Amino acid sequence: MNANVTGPPFNGGLPLGLSGNRVSRGTPVRWAETRSWRDRDGLPIPDTMLVIGYTTVLKRWQNKKAFYITEHPLPNPDQLNAAIPVAEWEIGLDGKPSKPWKLTFVIYMVDLKTGAVFTYEHDTYGAMLCFNNLEEQIAVYRMLRGEQVWPIVHLEQRPWKSAKYGMQMRPHLQILDWRTPLGGSQFMPQTPTPQLPGPAATAAPVPGPATSAPAPGPAPTASAPAPGPAAPAAPASPATSPATAAPPTASASTVLDHTKPVKPVTVGELIADELPPWA
Repeated sequence: MNANVTGPPFNGGLPLGLSGNRVSRGTPVRWAETRSWRDRDGLPIPDTMLVIGYTTVLKRWQNKKAFYITEHPLPNPDQLNAAIPVAEWEIGLDGKPSKPWKLTFVIYMVDLKTGAVFTYEHDTYGAMLCFNNLEEQIAVYRMLRGEQVWPIVHLEQRPWKSAKYGMQMRPHLQILDWRTPLGGSQFMPQTPTPQLPGPAATAAPVPGPATSAPAPGPAPTASAPAPGPAAPAAPASPATSPATAAPPTASASTVLDHTKPVKPVTVGELIADELPPWA
């Protein structure tokens, strides 16, 4: 594995940079073969989300606290670890000293409906396979469709064969669709400009006594049939009774409402075998 990553420290998308120990954003995400994708409290998370950023960092655990190196190109972790006495290394899950600095793969995602941010970060081989597969597909689409192109992914898992443990499962993000922001490079929707009310809406007319109730008609004559029971009053329409108006319907997707789909990449484009438009 190449320890020196020369890519940008944060591959666009989320308008929040990396600094110091601030790498995780929103809710941390975990993946385990027995429970699949969960948040840090073990609760399920949305299974379909929009990827809005990805990066690699160096991470070290010391005294139960995480430290990060985020500036790219990242230094070689083997050189950093060689300068730290083994006696100062943390004990790993296998009961042996674990290398302090590890290359860690970070992926940022948002819930399509609420826009809530989730961060997945890990240093395992399975996490590397998940990260590399995602990064390669994004690179191809950006080459053909521009930099501000991001995938909608389904959170899954895939098998892979470990030389030491045999067949294992790993996290996987299956790309379902591609989106790009509307009218700019930011995913966050702009706050609409408030509209000033017109003159007629500045003050509601106060009903006068004469219009508060219809004037009673003449009393029925003796020859007219006696009136029957009073008919139930018709329900007030939303226009005349704002209190009974139905609440506005919530948007089906905060993210999809502020992005647009990206034209699919054709096989001809991938192999550079399409005729130009003027041909």
